[in-house]
Amino acid sequence: KRLGIDMSNLLNRQRASDAAPDLQGLSRTQARDQVIEQFMEGELSQGKLLKKLRIEVLGIKQDEFAKLVKISRKTISDIENDHGNYSVNTINQIFRPFALGLKLGYR
Repeated sequence: KRLGIDMSNLLNRQRASDAAPDLQGLSRTQARDQVIEQFMEGELSQGKLLKKLRIEVLGIKQDEFAKLVKISRKTISDIENDHGNYSVNTINQIFRPFALGLKLGYR
């Protein structure tokens, strides 16, 4: 620890700037589907889903993604960190680049 910061936690954080997505032969659609499957199995929160999609599928930073979806970078950060309670419209706007959205339907 330096200056009261847990350095191991900082080193393990995933960043879009670390490298372009290495899909290892997978298409973006296949990569997206694998991440969505993790979400559907309860392995990822909505925020972690967004972060993995943004980094692993698109390979872009929060500020670039914010411009793409026309939502502030702070809102993207808050959602990725599972902070806040956002409207269906905001969530749909954020997940639109991945062909995902929330909708109501019959069970």
